Amino acid sequence: MLVAVKRLSERQNDKAVILAPTKPLVLQHADFFKEHFPDKNVRSSVLTGERPPASRAMDFEGSQLIFATPEVIRNDVSSERYTLGNVCLIVFDEAHRCVRDYAYSEVAEHYKRQAANPLILGLTASPSARKERVQEICDKLAITNVEMRTEEDEDVVQYVNDVTINWERVPLPPAYKEISKILRAAMDERTEKLRTMHQLPTGVRANKRMLLELGEKLRKSLRRGGSGALYGAVILQAQAMSLSHAIDVLETQGLHNLTRYLAKLETASSKSGKSLSRDARILEARRLAFSMEEREHPKQKRLRELVEEEMKLNKDSKIIVFTQYRDTVETLVERLNKLERVSAVRFVGQATRDTDDVGLSQSEQTSILEDFRQGRSNILVTTSIGEEGLHVPDVDHVIFYEAVPSEIRLIQRRGRTGRTRQGKMTVLISEGTIDEAYYWTSQKREQQMHRFLQTVKKKGTRPPSRTKRTLDDWSSSQNN
Repeated sequence: MLVAVKRLSERQNDKAVILAPTKPLVLQHADFFKEHFPDKNVRSSVLTGERPPASRAMDFEGSQLIFATPEVIRNDVSSERYTLGNVCLIVFDEAHRCVRDYAYSEVAEHYKRQAANPLILGLTASPSARKERVQEICDKLAITNVEMRTEEDEDVVQYVNDVTINWERVPLPPAYKEISKILRAAMDERTEKLRTMHQLPTGVRANKRMLLELGEKLRKSLRRGGSGALYGAVILQAQAMSLSHAIDVLETQGLHNLTRYLAKLETASSKSGKSLSRDARILEARRLAFSMEEREHPKQKRLRELVEEEMKLNKDSKIIVFTQYRDTVETLVERLNKLERVSAVRFVGQATRDTDDVGLSQSEQTSILEDFRQGRSNILVTTSIGEEGLHVPDVDHVIFYEAVPSEIRLIQRRGRTGRTRQGKMTVLISEGTIDEAYYWTSQKREQQMHRFLQTVKKKGTRPPSRTKRTLDDWSSSQNN
């Protein structure tokens, strides 16, 4: 906000645009500026896709502060409803999203071409551990100066609250291991066939990354007109991926999730899915899982214990539970609401997948968040949609139902607590499963990210590439 104040005070006829990836976060920025911006007479507007394009254009032209999602600005500027010529500042919140073809990238290109007095400010708590990705963000936003702060910096430390971090390992029950063994045997059978076809290396156990890379390679070969044998390899690769996913679901989520996933294979539209559902091992795994479905994953018991412990310490505690899967959200909400003093709610995205998995509208999402802020509910069970843009000042405990491999997601989730007072973060890990690998991966990547950013801060970024887009561009550069 301070940058916006300075720029608009220097250029009173210009505008500042603040972008955020989700509407709830856009509204939070607008509310914050409304409360704290020193000039109470400044004209501002929130642009959303719900408003007619003509109305958005009028609001844009008549405002000095504009808050919007990048898709709205991209679509309006591409349709020439207005230009960014007199925008003296554009802010990209959650700037780590400015990669590949996300709308931020297109807005940045329009701005660099149109603005008379451009200034770009990118904000993120989690840029990436990968050098090439950070450089891509800097290139697309024309970033030349990088400022980095950690919790230890003297100008930050007074505003940071301690977050206690716990990684809790939970042993898998024997019944889970038995079903996992059956699924692994089915997966190994398919990966071994792929090895005999020289599609996978020998002497190395195939993991999900190898299978994903193989799938991409096979699809490229088919597009080039590959032989019939490739179709067999494609089916084997797809089935191996499905089995890998089934193992992860079983070991990190539970039997209920596994039975639902295996049941969906029967109605799958793909040949590989239908064929896999008739495999003898899959039928056996499904039978065992169904017969023991009421044996909950030990994570569920530990989650309830953590919630009960938190509520005993403070009956007004607020907790956010993150999980990868929407099926798990439903299960956890149901189980947690059986506890005393608990009002758990489901917070998911807008997409509706089937009649049992209906998405939430933006108004429903906003209402759920407001109830959570006001204490009418005290546990929010959510997926990745809750990682960005959830500003709830007094969350006491963030619980990961499973580990995540991404340093960005780790930082974003952890950042939901410790905002106004001390907080806690607990990650539940199934022993000997993909959870363990994800734990080490996220830890390593976060450390790499901090080391790399320190280097960037000292040495600066590589100058943005200056691609000549037209012959006129090239000609004018030669004449200057």
